[in-house]
Amino acid sequence: MNNYFDNKSILITGASGSIGSALVNFLRQKKCKVIRALSNDENGLYELSELINEEKKVPFNLKMKKNKIRFIIGDVRDYARCVEATSKIDIIIHAAALKHVPLCEYNPREANKTNITGTKNLIKAAIKNKVKKFLFISTDKVVDPISVMGKSKLKAEKLVLNTKIKNNKNKTIFSCIRFGNIIGSRGSVLPKFKKQIFENKNISLTSKEMNRYFLTIDNAVKNICSSIELMKGKEIFVINNLPIFNILDLAEVLVKYYRKKFGYNKKILVTGARSGERMTEELFIKKKYNNIFHYKNLIIINDSINPSYVKKYYNLDNIKIYKEKNKKNVANQKFILVYMRKNNLL
Repeated sequence: MNNYFDNKSILITGASGSIGSALVNFLRQKKCKVIRALSNDENGLYELSELINEEKKVPFNLKMKKNKIRFIIGDVRDYARCVEATSKIDIIIHAAALKHVPLCEYNPREANKTNITGTKNLIKAAIKNKVKKFLFISTDKVVDPISVMGKSKLKAEKLVLNTKIKNNKNKTIFSCIRFGNIIGSRGSVLPKFKKQIFENKNISLTSKEMNRYFLTIDNAVKNICSSIELMKGKEIFVINNLPIFNILDLAEVLVKYYRKKFGYNKKILVTGARSGERMTEELFIKKKYNNIFHYKNLIIINDSINPSYVKKYYNLDNIKIYKEKNKKNVANQKFILVYMRKNNLL
């Protein structure tokens, strides 16, 4: 992967979000030909551009030479803008989405416009402009979804994976990647809990029974880029071995840590699950697929190939048939604390 992105032109949608901005920051250190950062959030794009301007470790004049990074205000709902943004692009990383479950429940039409129509627009634009690869950023909430957000992302996943070849004469490659909650991302529970603690308020959580898959933003970005290199089309990539945290345990770890650090002594209050939320999530259900493989940190689901030829197909000697673990253990509080310290999340 060290030189895979050399001289490639890349479009990142949702570029001002947690994943999108991290991808911009990661890929700008590669020798890409151009990075287009697309977002409908003007202020978010401005802040990202300012952050890159002020970065001292990587000289601005070197990384921005000849407009290597281009900040584009636009919305995936706008097909014409998608066509403009995808012109002369090699790789699309589609991270733009409405992702907050309660807001999507309250605004289902808007969720569908962004998550479904926006994805459809981008697919059409990618084919029109002969883009080589298109990776859709999906979520664990597409597995037997009960929320508007999950259902809309599942529909988008199906659009990506079932793009008809007859409409795709240039053979743009389409695949997806799924993962759980980015710990510390905008709108996630960790910054919310820490904000409440630093303001000396009670911590509020929706349910003591709620468990979630978590991963760091660095883990997400590295596996997104690995998936782009590996993808041949119609895969669902799943990041493997993600820890499962009980949300109450996460809150209690923070309370204990900050009690020792500066005497925090407020309570944890349970407010009740919100519409569209479930207690546990899954990244995939094994019995729904025929061909599931394992390679390094990735699970690769691809029912379009003959499993007998998988090593030749991906040109990988160490790709294996995936074997599901009997039990998925929820991390204990000691593990959570170590994980938080290791990843500088406290």
